[in-house]
Amino acid sequence: MFTSLIDGFAMWRASSGHAELIAKLRIRMVFSGVCGTVVFSCISYRLVDVMIVSRYSAHDRLEHYTEHVERKADIVDRNGELLATSIVTASCYANPSVIIDIDEMVEKLSKIPGMPSAKKLRLKVSDKSKHFVWLSRHVPPQIQEQVMDLGIPGIHFQKDYKRIYIHNNLFSHVIGCSDVDGVGVCGLEKNFSKELATYVNLNKCLVTTLDIRLQAIVHEELSNAVSKFKASGGNAMLMSNTGEILAMVSLPDFNPNNLGDCSSSDMFNRNTLGTFEPGSVLKIINVAIALDSGAATLGSVFDATEPLKIGRFSVTDFRGKKRPLTLAEAFVFSSNIAAAKIEQRFGTNVQKAYMKRLGLLDKASIEIPEIGHPIVPRVWNESTAMTMSYGYGLAITPLMLITTVTSILNDGVRVTPTLVYGKRRILAEGERIVSSETSRDVRDLMRLTVCYGTGKKAAVEGIEIIGKTGTAYQAQGSGYGAECNRKRITTFIGGFPKDVPHVMLIVSLDNPKATEWTHGFATAGHNVAPTAKNIFKRTVPLLYSGHHDDPDDTSLKSLKYIKQR
Repeated sequence: MFTSLIDGFAMWRASSGHAELIAKLRIRMVFSGVCGTVVFSCISYRLVDVMIVSRYSAHDRLEHYTEHVERKADIVDRNGELLATSIVTASCYANPSVIIDIDEMVEKLSKIPGMPSAKKLRLKVSDKSKHFVWLSRHVPPQIQEQVMDLGIPGIHFQKDYKRIYIHNNLFSHVIGCSDVDGVGVCGLEKNFSKELATYVNLNKCLVTTLDIRLQAIVHEELSNAVSKFKASGGNAMLMSNTGEILAMVSLPDFNPNNLGDCSSSDMFNRNTLGTFEPGSVLKIINVAIALDSGAATLGSVFDATEPLKIGRFSVTDFRGKKRPLTLAEAFVFSSNIAAAKIEQRFGTNVQKAYMKRLGLLDKASIEIPEIGHPIVPRVWNESTAMTMSYGYGLAITPLMLITTVTSILNDGVRVTPTLVYGKRRILAEGERIVSSETSRDVRDLMRLTVCYGTGKKAAVEGIEIIGKTGTAYQAQGSGYGAECNRKRITTFIGGFPKDVPHVMLIVSLDNPKATEWTHGFATAGHNVAPTAKNIFKRTVPLLYSGHHDDPDDTSLKSLKYIKQR
């Protein structure tokens, strides 16, 4: 009966002309359903892509990136004073794949100080296939707030680490610097890049041999000298007789917190990378060879009355005595003529052998990558050996020079330079390079030089300073320039106290000028010697507490800064 009613109703509807309308409605309903399903599917896919796929993809990329942006351990001086550290910052990045309106984003962000220009922003986010691009690193909090207030989709901040150098340019050439990703560029930062990343997990820091007090004094006095004598630059180092570098300054320097303003010349470390012909300070080596080889004694006499011919050149003295000189007088008055004749006593082969033994023919070893190679003569003949006796023909770094001289004065036992605390060499472990007698005689000669010779302006009352000055013309092209336009490098090297030089100092000025205080002279005795005096006067009270009752005590207990850790 029910079926009959339905069939009857259908026949009635069909008879009434509605069959065609029903068919059309069915088609429209199916079409609308299909379209709705497609649209819903597209919207769902986009939501899943934006909220899940893109988000986690960007997160994965970010995690992969931050593996290389790690916090690094602190660097401190020998007393635990902080020199370099890492601080937490926030860096702004974009996910171009989810940015809705690039033009709007570029317009708004480019107006915020510290963010990239509109052109750079557009270039960074133009590739929609990317999920992660840095926009600005280490953004200050006030800038972060301005960016976040914009509420732009796809613009985020990520935890980051920035390397901070507490004392700006004070330790720039030694500590070095890192790039924006925290990767070491130079100095200790570069050499200990892996260790610094490891130390932070062990709650350790890199302890250096440097002393911030001594570094500040040396930096200030060297800066004053460069300014006073209108030099192109300068360098200075303090080294203990264990090889520890207590201070190292090279000028000009740079601010490692702002590498954008640094030039390559500012980043050049004159102490370890710059080679130069040291001039008369190399006479320390010359007399040490003569005494140690037995070729001469302190009383041996050398005639310095007339200039000495070497080929077509003549060896002359600056304000010479024009008389025969003992070896001691030749050293104290810095006679070039006598130095060349001293070399003739022991000869080329002995000179070369000692230069090798003393470490002047190989580059120095220290824990920073900026190390210069010595420039050794290709032809080492008699004339070369004679000019080398008074400081020409061999170009070495200040680090090589102070290391060799310190070794000679250190009872003749080799020291090895280091910047890492705890690596200092015990005296008994070192290799002997000259005899104790030679070491004692050279110390006596250097003391006489400060008392009566070219180093008188380095003398400090009450302290047995020893030292030697050197003035060398700089090579210009194939020669040393015209007499009226020659450039000089002036150097002082010395230490205290005389019997056991615990601390050694080297100071050099690049092309200093004569001033009214120097009475028209630009030699080492008039510029670097008084600079050394100023450094000694300020550092000795920090370093040395006086002589021991036991004159044979050669320990470092008299130095206040030497501590067992």
